[in-house]
Amino acid sequence: MRSKGYKMLKNFILFAAVCFLSILSAETTQKPENAHVCAPCDEPLPGTALWHYMKGIEELIGVRTNAYLANEHFKRAADMDYAPAIKALADSCYSGDGVDEDKNQALLLYLRAADLGDGAAQFNAGVILLRGYAENKNAALAYYYLCLATMNEGLDEMAQDAAIYRDEAGKLLTSEQLQDIYRRLINNPATRPNKSSAKRGLNLGSESADQHPEKPLMPSSENQEQS
Repeated sequence: MRSKGYKMLKNFILFAAVCFLSILSAETTQKPENAHVCAPCDEPLPGTALWHYMKGIEELIGVRTNAYLANEHFKRAADMDYAPAIKALADSCYSGDGVDEDKNQALLLYLRAADLGDGAAQFNAGVILLRGYAENKNAALAYYYLCLATMNEGLDEMAQDAAIYRDEAGKLLTSEQLQDIYRRLINNPATRPNKSSAKRGLNLGSESADQHPEKPLMPSSENQEQS
């Protein structure tokens, strides 16, 4: 009897151990390997750029604002190439809100967001390049990004302002530079569906873009002297 009771107890302990290990294994597999906690706010991190961007906005407009935490969230979303977050981080660098003021870094971020299609970033980059707020003026690049802003469907009244600055920058360029920029715009995948509006906005001829190679948008020495 004793031997039988000992064997039953042994089987029971073994069964309990197997059940415990099964439960522990199930809990472990329910958590993804990359699950971790967001450093800025100690909340579970879903890992989406939009989530970080909205958390950053929440930190800026909440009852108790925290620009530092907002920028930390924007940085994480920017690492995922989320254009609105890159533009928001550029705004912070330009104004010094929650980070050290750095207009050159702000321009680089605006350009990065602009190339990803953010209309407000295209506008801001164009104005900064036109006025020389961050570095030396570059009317050609300013004109290019302001043209993109005028054709960006995400902008409303700002597109009208972009057209005013675009025309101002265009007066500083030669006809050859304007043609080069026009060809680059036509060959830009983001503007190909809007070729007709691009021509109307630039007020250039109907010369085919495929007949000329793309050239870098650098002002000529003549225009640098004028600026």
